Amino acid sequence: MKRLSALAWPLCYLGAALLDQTMLVAGQSYGPLNLSVGIALLAMLEKSFGVIPWLGVAVLAAQLLPAELQPNLPLVLAELASVAAITVALRPVYQKSVWAVSDALQLLLCSGGIGATLFWLLHTLLATSLGWHWDAHSAPMSWLAFTLSCLLCVTGYRSFILDRKLLRANWLIETTTVVTITASGAMLMLGNFDVASLQFTYLCFPLMVWAALRLGQISNSLLITVILLILASAPVRAVMSDGLVVAQQFLLLIALQTGIWLAVVRRENALAMAEAKVAKQVFQHASEGIMMISADHRLLAVNPAFTRITGYSEGEAVGRPSRIFDTRPGNPNLYQSMLLEQLSAHGHWEGEMLDKRKSGELYPAWLSISAVHDHEGRLSRYVGVFSDYTSRKQAEQRATFLATHDSLTGLYNRNGFHEALSQALTRASTKRRGLALLFIDLDRFKSINDTLGHDVGDQLLRIVAQRLRQHLKQDDIIARLGGDEFTVVLENIHQVNQAAQVAERILQALAESYHLHGQELFVTGSIGISMYPNDGSHAMQLMRNADLAMYRAKDLGKNALQFYAQEMNRESSQQFSLQSALRFALERQQFSLVFQPQMNLATGQLSGMECLLRWQHPELGWISPAEFIPLAEETGMIIPIGHWVLRQACLTAESWRQAGIMVPKMAVNLSVRQFKPGVLVDQVATVLADTGFPPYLLELEVTESLIMRRLNEAVQIMDALKMMGVSLAIDDFGTGYSSLSQLKNLPLDILKIDRSFVEGIPADQDDTAIAQTIIAMAKKLGLSVVAEGVETVAQMQALREAGCDSMQGYYYSRPLTAVQMENLMRRLQGMHLRAEEVESVQG
Repeated sequence: MKRLSALAWPLCYLGAALLDQTMLVAGQSYGPLNLSVGIALLAMLEKSFGVIPWLGVAVLAAQLLPAELQPNLPLVLAELASVAAITVALRPVYQKSVWAVSDALQLLLCSGGIGATLFWLLHTLLATSLGWHWDAHSAPMSWLAFTLSCLLCVTGYRSFILDRKLLRANWLIETTTVVTITASGAMLMLGNFDVASLQFTYLCFPLMVWAALRLGQISNSLLITVILLILASAPVRAVMSDGLVVAQQFLLLIALQTGIWLAVVRRENALAMAEAKVAKQVFQHASEGIMMISADHRLLAVNPAFTRITGYSEGEAVGRPSRIFDTRPGNPNLYQSMLLEQLSAHGHWEGEMLDKRKSGELYPAWLSISAVHDHEGRLSRYVGVFSDYTSRKQAEQRATFLATHDSLTGLYNRNGFHEALSQALTRASTKRRGLALLFIDLDRFKSINDTLGHDVGDQLLRIVAQRLRQHLKQDDIIARLGGDEFTVVLENIHQVNQAAQVAERILQALAESYHLHGQELFVTGSIGISMYPNDGSHAMQLMRNADLAMYRAKDLGKNALQFYAQEMNRESSQQFSLQSALRFALERQQFSLVFQPQMNLATGQLSGMECLLRWQHPELGWISPAEFIPLAEETGMIIPIGHWVLRQACLTAESWRQAGIMVPKMAVNLSVRQFKPGVLVDQVATVLADTGFPPYLLELEVTESLIMRRLNEAVQIMDALKMMGVSLAIDDFGTGYSSLSQLKNLPLDILKIDRSFVEGIPADQDDTAIAQTIIAMAKKLGLSVVAEGVETVAQMQALREAGCDSMQGYYYSRPLTAVQMENLMRRLQGMHLRAEEVESVQG
């Protein structure tokens, strides 16, 4: 049920005030019934002092009624002032959901002590000053009426709101009890007006109310209200003196307050019983073991979970000494002394301990034990709650293992390896012994992983881990750092050949065939070795140096071992410096373009040029493309650099054309990283559109290996470029692995013979035969041929005799700057014009 709204309270107050006024005896300002006081108190407790203006409106409305129904205004104001004083003291108690006996006593003290006394003083003052009827019984009657109204309204309304479920369940018994007691009292009172009978009747009312309390505070409040109405009625007041009325009020106050206390006690007992029932259910159904232990350390009670965990039944356990307090030698609990000290000092301990099941099995238990004291502070018992910690302990151990070990191979992971390496270095430093760190990387593992799938790759890694374990000692440290990288730490190593022997043994083991999914696979390894203390005294330094040595082993052809040397560090530092400088070279405009002319072997005239990239660092000077181009490819910097080269070359060539120079075809090299679907074609189209350079004068060079790596993708990109009018050349032909059947399907225009086949011509018959074959094949496919690296007259003549179309190299011209290239084209163009003029004159 919802509580009353702020507007409902003034109406209730007005109704109660009219009822009080109706029950007054003529000539008196106050009677035994004063329900309006209790209603006003409830309104202020429920809605705080904000409801007072609304109560004032109700008081003013009552003044509009006929004179005999109008409440005494000064008296009403005195009541409201007294009720406000009670509200201040009682509001914190009223807001509690459950009352204790002390709260019921505070209600009595606030109502009968503070409020009723204040009202009595104000009432007396008003009666004296205004000449109201006032005798010896008026003061106690007003005091008792005020107190009774506050008690029965507050407790009755709270019970009605909070115990409505009980009311719904017992409404028939409640109604029957109220009607029976009220009817019997009314018949006795109204049937015989003998004063002795009336006194006997009212002496019986507390006993009847007491019996009704079994149904709760609601019945108590209803009965008291009915009796007050009878007591204040005209027939009773006509035959009963004010002294007897006061006596009956006092009896009702005793009955009401007794009922309030009994209702509170009954509720407290009900809550205690409910809590005890819940506690018993928790005790019986808890998944943790619970035990009660006496002050002399004997088990008093155990729950079913205790039996399930330990194996001891309740009959076997109760009465026996608890092992928690067993201090005899042989106890497996290392922290028992700490447990007993903390329990004695603080009354509580929680932690892990070892316990023994009935079968004799030891298991880890998580125990929380507390000391319980009685009301006098004496130790009465201990309460212990414990759980089987085995599964959680195993989970913690598993988590700890996974934190330091690789889940795939069971070897140390990076974290575990660093910890183990640090400990090994500490031992080596303390005992002054040597140590070797081996950094192992599998060769060509990525191709197997990409081709056959990660499942096959994972199985191969597991076999590698097994082979490492088999060929190493049990106390050697083995780890998988990630991917196909493994590390090994060999302790007590004093000579280099000891580490070399172990590394050779590992290489042989790794090189053996692997049989996976019906396939025979072959994988080798490259090993770099650093020695402690010669190559480093710290873990990071040793790992870095072993890593450098491993990469040197790969550079030497793989399937090899390599010890660290100081020059590797210098080379690595130079490489790092170069990489750092490369990142800012484009931004700081350190790149420039040069152009190497190409000569038509048939006419001796300029037939084209190739655009080449150069880098001049302000501190390092000119850096060879052989050094920085592979580094740019590796870091991805080649993409913005390649775009800059293409754009700058087209801008330069177009500026020549705008100056009236006849520009031949210009070749620009492409990187494998630039050769991407949907990127390169758009990039070339944008550059040509922005610069205005004609597509037919642009030649893009791609390497043979780039095309063959992703043949289908390459064909699509090359077809799109051809549709734009751009010429395509295959660079470094003969160094890759393309076949003639693949080559004939490519939309190529030019084939360039690699300088490695040119440098031996004409002395080397094999190089000459290869060059002649390439030229003949290109002619059959309708391709123009350009030879690279021509440096002598003999090479030029041999290529011309073989049918080669064009050549480039130092014999004709070194790479030229943009200014030099422009001057060359102007000079050649002038010579051509003069030749035409001579021919015209001769003609």
